[in-house]
Amino acid sequence: MTREKTTARDSAKGQLVQGRSVATLGRGMELVKVGKAPRPVVRPEDNTTVLLKKAARALNKPGIDRADVFRGPNAAKIFAYYAYPQDPTRVVREAADGTKVIGRLVEGRFRASKA
Repeated sequence: MTREKTTARDSAKGQLVQGRSVATLGRGMELVKVGKAPRPVVRPEDNTTVLLKKAARALNKPGIDRADVFRGPNAAKIFAYYAYPQDPTRVVREAADGTKVIGRLVEGRFRASKA
């Protein structure tokens, strides 16, 4: 929800006009809406406190369903990462098709181990 940018223009008489630019009518002519802009309406379910409570409830449950992780049109490009149980310095990358690759995170990128 972005707010529209307000502009200040000098008219031919040197007066300053403030408002939202609505349309350009021609050379040097612009339609400007003045006055306060109405605040965007936020649905109660999109309120940050409601969303935070929902996220806390979801994160409180152990594990996430596989169908929720690998969903959407780009599911092939989505990977799940978790710590390797035998060696906590390594990371396991799991793809949507179930293949698992063990590796490390180097400078924020996944690097597969050679062995």
